[in-house]
Amino acid sequence: MDIVVAWAFILGVMCSISLLIGALIGIYFKIPKRIVGLMAAFGAGALLSALAIELVAPSIDAFMQASTAEIRAHEVRNFFHLVAGAFVGGIIFVLLDWVLIEHGGYLRKTAFLISKIMHERAHLPQHHTQPLPTGQDLEKKHASHDNAAVAIWLGNLLDGLPESFVVGTVLMATVTVSAHAGTPVVFWEVLPYTLLAGLFLSNLPEALSSSAQMRMQGMSVQRILIMWLSLVLMTGVAAALGAIMGEWVPHNAMVFIEGLAAGAMLTMICAAMLPEATHLAPPNWVGLATLSGFFSALLFKVLE
Repeated sequence: MDIVVAWAFILGVMCSISLLIGALIGIYFKIPKRIVGLMAAFGAGALLSALAIELVAPSIDAFMQASTAEIRAHEVRNFFHLVAGAFVGGIIFVLLDWVLIEHGGYLRKTAFLISKIMHERAHLPQHHTQPLPTGQDLEKKHASHDNAAVAIWLGNLLDGLPESFVVGTVLMATVTVSAHAGTPVVFWEVLPYTLLAGLFLSNLPEALSSSAQMRMQGMSVQRILIMWLSLVLMTGVAAALGAIMGEWVPHNAMVFIEGLAAGAMLTMICAAMLPEATHLAPPNWVGLATLSGFFSALLFKVLE
């Protein structure tokens, strides 16, 4: 199955190469904030659809299609493993994200930055008024965090690792099913297109908005591009690791691990992507863009 691990790495890179594309667009082109927000909402909807189809739906379908009570009970237990893993993954994401935000990671997102500023203002004495910071103030704030660049990089890595890990596990599961059915295993025929589309579409605005924000904070173009390129390679490695674990880890444990990743992804969508979208674009338009992204990813499943 070494070839499948290599496929998983390639697939992880394919999903995340939009990070580099989005970074280049965010650095060199002035994209209206409203468009960036709608793109982020579209990507969030696509990712939600991919999560529902590739991770949750198979577990539900397994116990719904069970031929005996014993098999059904087994699949129900697996589903609860998935749910438990999702809650653990969400809590882990929140805790790690909080640590990174406290060390400068909030600078990677406009919505995070404003939320941090408003939180600080809310704890000032009532008679004290503090104006919103200027661009120079923000640059000084960024410079005051010696490890801000590392925190931003780790924050974006935290956003991307769970989804890339799932890519590898889903690919290995598809290959295993094809092998057991006796059908030829061909790279283009075992790709999880719904997940691929969802991740690609969600990563593009993610990098676009983050890169524009990091550039505003005074980070050099070379540093930003190196950060995103390293993330592309890291997501490829995480996808390969997911494929390796998908082959050797017992199925019930693998369901729990997939739940961890799914919970972290869903929490990230609600805590980072959608707030950023609603900050940049009108909420009603964000809702429609999210709806469009959700059903666009479903279309890829129909075309498989």
